[in-house]
Amino acid sequence: MAGLSIPNDLFLIEDFDTYVQEFLLEELPVSNITSSTQQIENGNFGGLDLRTGVLENSAFHGCSFEKASFKNVVFESCDFSNSSFRESYFENCRFLNCKCVGADFCETVMKKTVFERSQFRYSCFDQSKMTDVLFQQVDLREASFSEVQLKRFTAKECQFIRNNFFHTALAGVDFTENEFAAPTVSFPPTELKGAVVSAMQAVNLAGLLGLVVKG
Repeated sequence: MAGLSIPNDLFLIEDFDTYVQEFLLEELPVSNITSSTQQIENGNFGGLDLRTGVLENSAFHGCSFEKASFKNVVFESCDFSNSSFRESYFENCRFLNCKCVGADFCETVMKKTVFERSQFRYSCFDQSKMTDVLFQQVDLREASFSEVQLKRFTAKECQFIRNNFFHTALAGVDFTENEFAAPTVSFPPTELKGAVVSAMQAVNLAGLLGLVVKG
């Protein structure tokens, strides 16, 4: 994506946890690193400031990245299931082939960030701010997007099934290239005003307006 530039001469980190803890202790940023095949359970990386890097083929289960900052970072083939990124900041980042089932992204700020071919089922983005964010081929079934501020938000070939969009304005969001059904919204569903949907999607959403479709 535009703005994402990863150099080829990144410093290889064999033990991500040990390496990062030294920087956390000194409250210093971590820059220009790459790390792979990490297997970490319940790690604490709260407040991490990662500037330019690649994390790949790794599992971070139940880890805390709360109030962390990620700029120019690629997450590829990583598993962050049940981890927390609450109140974190993402800019020029990319999640590719990642599994983030039940991950907490509440109150995050995301700018120029891409999510591709990933699993985010049951994840939570409540009260986040997303600007120039793309979701492509992402499973978002039963993920929560309550009170999210969206600006230039794009989604393609995603599954938006049984999502919580309570108090999230979806005006301008195009769902026609996605599966979109059974959202949780207000009554009347003011969140849907201005959203772009297909004819079939509109029929499926008619029940939210109290309509009965015949024929």
